[in-house]
Amino acid sequence: MSKAVVYILIATAMLSYELLFSLNLEEPKGRLNRRFGYKLLEQAPNFDPLVTNFERGVENKIMHQDEETASRTSSNLDSTTSLGDVAGTYHYLTSGGKLNTTLRLIILFPLLDREPKDGVVGFNELESWIIQRATERLDYLTQAELESKDKNGDSSISFSEYLPKFSDDDIEKNEMGHGESGWWKEKFEIADIDHNGLLNFTELRDFLHPEDSRNQEMLKWMLKDKLKRMDIENDGKMNFNEFEDHVYNTYESYMDFESNGVVPSSKDKFAELDVNKDQFLSTEELVPILSYLYPGELANAKYITCFLMNEADENGDGKLTLQEMLDHEFTFYTTVHADGHQESDDDHDEL
Repeated sequence: MSKAVVYILIATAMLSYELLFSLNLEEPKGRLNRRFGYKLLEQAPNFDPLVTNFERGVENKIMHQDEETASRTSSNLDSTTSLGDVAGTYHYLTSGGKLNTTLRLIILFPLLDREPKDGVVGFNELESWIIQRATERLDYLTQAELESKDKNGDSSISFSEYLPKFSDDDIEKNEMGHGESGWWKEKFEIADIDHNGLLNFTELRDFLHPEDSRNQEMLKWMLKDKLKRMDIENDGKMNFNEFEDHVYNTYESYMDFESNGVVPSSKDKFAELDVNKDQFLSTEELVPILSYLYPGELANAKYITCFLMNEADENGDGKLTLQEMLDHEFTFYTTVHADGHQESDDDHDEL
């Protein structure tokens, strides 16, 4: 490992350390373990775009530092200068370099309170805000991947550009095992909606984040691939026992969280999904509950909204006042530390 790489790793670690301790958020005092608790927050998009921009600024700064700059950063970094490097962030810091979450919520509140602008934030307003954050993150991750893989600068990615490790012989063999050349090629071709052999920005986002795709064929491919491991009888369909053992518990957990305990039984849900009444569930029949089985960032935005409303809505009126948000500011800002994108084991671990 070169000295430059070592210095960059050290600088990254130091910046992360300074970020965590400069924000200096206290431990929760109460109900963050209600239902999904931290497990859900670990998958959350950042609530505050300021923090998202800061994190991206730090990331970009580190990636472009040369050996000398990285070495100097790792030796001389302090919380005030590191946070102040990102435009606009400094104004929301205390004199000790800590994020003033109270001030940030006061600034953000009128941005959330939009339709109607009535002095409170309803579920739909909060969900819309969090979905916007999730969408921005998906776009950012896709653009970063596009820029890193697009070798010829045509703003699109070919199969060989994205997966240069596969030779022509590998592609010719077309092996369909998980992570093999044929497996990746099939996924690539399904994402390539216009069938031109290249993935543009939208197609690449579907390829990288199939859980959040609007491409129905991509959703079916993802379900088919994942359900292969649950198909005990290897018949390409799911019977009731397979559904109950491998699917229903996950569905029940999310549905219970979303609907306050009003969840159909496994038998009732199976019967509802079994449209053709053949006592099996096909991939197409499982699509309606895909967001419960493999929630992407956009689906998680809904669950995060439920969580925040449950935590902060003290009077149970389904709306948040500014005071209620300020009384639970840690709950909103735990998403600061969350890695809002949990990469699927299926997508990138073979690269």
